[in-house]
Amino acid sequence: MRLGDALHARAQSLRTRLDADALAISRVVGDVLIVVASDVTEGASLQFGQGFLVSDYPVTKRVLETGEPAGLTLADSDADEAEARVLRELGFAALAMLPFDVGGERWGLVEAYRLEPRPFDAPVLASAAALARID
Repeated sequence: MRLGDALHARAQSLRTRLDADALAISRVVGDVLIVVASDVTEGASLQFGQGFLVSDYPVTKRVLETGEPAGLTLADSDADEAEARVLRELGFAALAMLPFDVGGERWGLVEAYRLEPRPFDAPVLASAAALARID
């Protein structure tokens, strides 16, 4: 199986496991995140026009550095404004981020999106963690 096909299959599995409306797997290259696979439900869309600078998004940076998942909704009073702005631009109201590891190395990031401001809870994130890596 080619890497692109494997990543797309993994994106589908993760979106289902996280009960998300959309999911993207991004590759981190230096300070840049580049979307390499995605999966969306009917009625949802991910229209990324470019890569993102990790340094512009403190929560994303923390997930990549610590390996700890993070989430936010637009209803959160303390939501990081940079992350919230992307959510609004994409038309979503909730986001969860997990590190994506390949062969024990931090390879990229998983971003799961919901249209409604329903947070991703810790048990759901924990159950998806095993899918957010390729050993």
